[in-house]
Amino acid sequence: MMWSGSTALNSIDSTLRSVRDDIDRLDQNLTHLTESLTENLRQQGNVIHEIAKVRLLEIDTGQLQDTLTAADLNAKNILSDRIQHVQQVEHDIKDLKQQLEKAEIAREKLLSVANAVSADLAENETSIQNTLRTDTAYLAQFERASKAESIAAEALQKSETAQSDMDIKDEPYQNDKLFMYLWGRKYTTPDYEGGLLTRALDKWVADLIQYERNRVNYWNLQEIPKRLAAHAERVKTEADGEFLELQALEQKALSDGGVPAVEQRLEEARVRLDEQDDQIEALENELSFALEKRAGFASGSDEYTQRSIQCLSDAMAHKDVYQIDRYVKATLSPVDDELVRELHQFQDNYEDNEDDLTDLRRAHSAKIAKLKELESVRHNFKNNRFDDVRSGFGNEALIKSVLGQFLQGVVAGSDVWRVLKRNQRYDNRGAQPDFGSDGISGRSSSRQTSNRNSTFRWPSSRGGSGGFRIPGSGRSKRSGGGGFSTGGGF
Repeated sequence: MMWSGSTALNSIDSTLRSVRDDIDRLDQNLTHLTESLTENLRQQGNVIHEIAKVRLLEIDTGQLQDTLTAADLNAKNILSDRIQHVQQVEHDIKDLKQQLEKAEIAREKLLSVANAVSADLAENETSIQNTLRTDTAYLAQFERASKAESIAAEALQKSETAQSDMDIKDEPYQNDKLFMYLWGRKYTTPDYEGGLLTRALDKWVADLIQYERNRVNYWNLQEIPKRLAAHAERVKTEADGEFLELQALEQKALSDGGVPAVEQRLEEARVRLDEQDDQIEALENELSFALEKRAGFASGSDEYTQRSIQCLSDAMAHKDVYQIDRYVKATLSPVDDELVRELHQFQDNYEDNEDDLTDLRRAHSAKIAKLKELESVRHNFKNNRFDDVRSGFGNEALIKSVLGQFLQGVVAGSDVWRVLKRNQRYDNRGAQPDFGSDGISGRSSSRQTSNRNSTFRWPSSRGGSGGFRIPGSGRSKRSGGGGFSTGGGF
């Protein structure tokens, strides 16, 4: 039992949501840690303030207290402004997620319409192919086209073999300088020119090397590949004509069966689907930008957090702060000793939290990169029409496993895409793209889904190209069974 294209796409979407949920959790952790660091600085200032009030009467405690109080108030005001911007970013993210959810629902409806038309197309083509299987005029033309193609292929092979033989057999002639001298002068032909002495010397050389006999052999050696190549080109032209006649019968049958109208409906449905995908991609880009902006706030790299930390740090750099340990040690009271121990604890915690923040920032950047990788995989998936009603995926367990490994960071997005491509198959649903002219030997090898010269085709990539963000060209694999076989048989 194959996984349908829409089911595989839903699994990718589910993985995508998991990545976004991970980013949300990381943002929450980053926010908590950043707030803790800022609060830690404020607490350090408060402790120093208390120490100054208790014991440090000999120094200019008034100036120190004023500096710390002003810095604390300024930091609070800056962080108050920051909260407003954070709330706006959170509102934008929530709004974009809602828009994306609605856009995805709208896409599902559009995909349902496109797949219904795609199924109609396959049904119409199946009926037409069944009719052609019993059409005597079509079958006769198929036989003529198949026979002509076989003759052309055989003639081409003979021509290539003769050319290869000549390349080997003419080597002794090419190495004989006397023979090639006379051959170059066109000796014994009407084009030969020379005076009495030259003609006498050339005749002497010709008799010496038995030129005339060798000339005939060499001429035949060169002429046979030319004649075979001309014959191959002539029968190829005849085969092309028979092939086009066969395709003309197929196209007429498709036209009489109303297929062009269904194809037009399918093209229009896919255009609407592509436009919806463009809208989804634009929303994802906006969401990605908003997530990165929120990450900046969460990790404390935003201007407001940096300003507040700088404000507090500048206050902590006051000259009197560095005298605290010296003055406390000179007192006998245990009160200020306890405050200093508390200050040192805050300082140790700050350093530990700074290291944790660095690690979280690194993890968050990696998760954002994962999000973009998987969005690219889904972009490729859609552009290759892998969610078409005729598309399916074997090895469901492997695909589920590689998506799980992607979440764990074991594999990259390119690995996910490679597994999807390798396991993608098209179900012919009765209609066979290699039917009739497309199954004639010599004309169906390496045929791509986007081959517009084919009479019957699998769904083509968006734009007929299959250009991807992640390397890999999505070559389709056909399922076999029934209909014309290559080589002109049934």
